[in-house]
Amino acid sequence: MMNEKGVRVVIPVHPGKDVKPSLVRAIIKEAGLKREDFFKLLKQT
Repeated sequence: MMNEKGVRVVIPVHPGKDVKPSLVRAIIKEAGLKREDFFKLLKQT
C-alpha cells in the first residue's frame, strides 16, 4: 500500500495471528488516513 506521499506502507500478515490494535493504529497513521477513512476502505474489501 502507498500513502499519499508515495511511500510504501507495510502491512504484516501472519497466518493464524491477529494484528494488535496498536499496530493497526500505527499503520493508519503512517498511511496518512483518518480513522473514518480507514473503516470506509475496510468495508469495501
